[in-house]
Amino acid sequence: MESSTDTLRLNDTKLFKLIKETVPGDGTETLNIIEIRDNVLYVWNSNDSCILTLNVGAARGKTGDEIVYQTLLLTDPPTYEVTNLQINETTTQLAIWGNCGIAVVELPKRWGKDALFQGGKEVISCRSHSLDERLFHCSVVTEVRRVRWHPASTKDCHLLVLTSQNTFNLYECEPNGGQSLIKTWTVGPAFSSPAKIPSPASLGETAVDFDFATPTLRPEIDRKDTQSKDVDWNDIDWPILVLKGNGNVYTVHGNILNGKGEKPVVTGPLSIYPRTHDNYGVDSCSIMCLQTTPPLVVVATNTGKVYHSILLQEKFEDDEKTSWSQYGSTFSLHTPEDALYVYECVEMELGLGFWDIEKKYSCPVHLHVDRGNSSRYFCSHNAGIHVVNLPMVSQLADFIQAPDDDSNLFLPSLSTQSSSQYLVCTKTKSSLKAAPVLGFGLLQEPCIMIALLHTGTVISLSVVDLYYLPTPMPLEPVTSPSKKITKEAFDTYIKSLLRHNVSQPILKFGSTTESMPQEVLQLLLRATEVFRSEHFARHNKVRTEIAKRVRTLRALKTHQLKELELLAEQKKKLQEVAERLAERYEDMKDQQEELARRAEEVLWLANQRQPSMSVAEKEEANEFKKISSKTKELIQQLEKLKYKEKYQSEQLANCHKLEANKNIIISTAREDTIKTNLKEISAKISNLMSTVKSLEEEVLS
Repeated sequence: MESSTDTLRLNDTKLFKLIKETVPGDGTETLNIIEIRDNVLYVWNSNDSCILTLNVGAARGKTGDEIVYQTLLLTDPPTYEVTNLQINETTTQLAIWGNCGIAVVELPKRWGKDALFQGGKEVISCRSHSLDERLFHCSVVTEVRRVRWHPASTKDCHLLVLTSQNTFNLYECEPNGGQSLIKTWTVGPAFSSPAKIPSPASLGETAVDFDFATPTLRPEIDRKDTQSKDVDWNDIDWPILVLKGNGNVYTVHGNILNGKGEKPVVTGPLSIYPRTHDNYGVDSCSIMCLQTTPPLVVVATNTGKVYHSILLQEKFEDDEKTSWSQYGSTFSLHTPEDALYVYECVEMELGLGFWDIEKKYSCPVHLHVDRGNSSRYFCSHNAGIHVVNLPMVSQLADFIQAPDDDSNLFLPSLSTQSSSQYLVCTKTKSSLKAAPVLGFGLLQEPCIMIALLHTGTVISLSVVDLYYLPTPMPLEPVTSPSKKITKEAFDTYIKSLLRHNVSQPILKFGSTTESMPQEVLQLLLRATEVFRSEHFARHNKVRTEIAKRVRTLRALKTHQLKELELLAEQKKKLQEVAERLAERYEDMKDQQEELARRAEEVLWLANQRQPSMSVAEKEEANEFKKISSKTKELIQQLEKLKYKEKYQSEQLANCHKLEANKNIIISTAREDTIKTNLKEISAKISNLMSTVKSLEEEVLS
């Protein structure tokens, strides 16, 4: 049975065997001594006052003895009981805190094959610092209520602490440096030792939790100017939502990280709509703000009710915006510009009950965000673990991303309401002994829930989101562009059928839990009834729908196969027709080319036998006449040149004869002149001969 609830087999590791020995069996409050970030699991060891770490990603595929964990020893270990671990975003510092103190641990570097701390060293000494020991250790009435790292810190070193005195303390924890208190302010009246008059805590005026809302631009920043230039980091406001025990929610605005003495502005309480006489419960215990647009606020109460609301701006007239002193001259409140609009309430079952007349169990509910899926969150309490799914998140995202013309088509709808699923149950309503959850964490990709129970047992379950609905692709508009018809996917329809109103959690009561046979029988009957009504019936319906779908698809497949056969026959016939047409086309093309050639010949013969010449032929005839006249002139000139050449040859022959008879002495200058004249005459003769040849060729062509 353990293997089915521990998919990672963490119970077999040395780390959790050691943790199981240190877990107190008489715990009464839900803690969170587990933190997971980047597949590294951090667990607090209360016996040795140290932190045990395990790289879960590197441990997959190994057996229990092969999985090695690392120990982080603190230089200044805390002396108080540690109830929570909180790591910053850059995984450089880890805050460990309890009701009586806070300590910050500087985490070492990771390197090596499995990305272990300091390459895999088993025991590592880490520097740790306690914050405001004098305030939390020496004061009787001051306790720590909530600790969170500020998301706007550029160095990721600012820690915001809420105390039981309605006071916020902001600490700057520089790595390799000191810790200092840089700012403090109040969100309500402080109270001292108990007296005869009711204290603010008894009246629900004490702040119990806070969270950071979605960041926005500060009101004094001109939005038009920010569109043309980059927004400065100091111009972004990170509102803080503060929850009090009576259900009132306050907001804190201002750049609290600025060390120039800027005072935070506390506004509230926020108006909650629709209004109720009990203000949605007077026992609120936890608040969480999902980073959506607009922000979605979750408020949990001790009775197991969780209220989902949207934080929107409320319109006021100028004369209605005032500030007043609610608790004297030392504490002033301003009119809030925002309001909470509650749209649904989800009621969780805290412990399994057997009869309707049983008294409802109440305990603090702790909210945990799912970093990998913003459409759901988890709740841990003294009776187990719940998961709550939020379809509104995806609807808000679709509405924000929709174009302005079609924004009305994507308005959020309450047709698909949120639902809760009981994952792990640790006690029954009739049981008087608390069974708290000591640690909760989530591994990402895939999402695996890791929880440490009061018995020291670890649960590691893969949490499948059956409520995730893929966005259907809209089809083409039918009547108008503003009306689009979409078809629901079959898998979405199956998922909707598998949804159940009542879930059967995993029972983890522990070996020391005393259960009467009647209670065990009632648990068995309840589980049987849940499986019959919520699981088996729905699975039977899904099976029927799938069988119907299969029959429809088979009939459609048979019809389509027949259509394919008909289409194949038609294709074959079309191919034969195409081949015949291609052959006829080739024959007709050859005949057309032959006819075109014969037509050209006919036209040429017709033109040749015309009685009158065309203009072009007349021009060519004139050209031929000019060329022939020029040719005759050149021939005459050539005859003259030949005659002169013949005459010169005879003269030269006579000269040679005379020279042979007598020796005539010619001077060098005369000889050169004669040679020059002969060369010129020879050149002229060669030019005339080439010209005559070219003219003859033109005439012949």
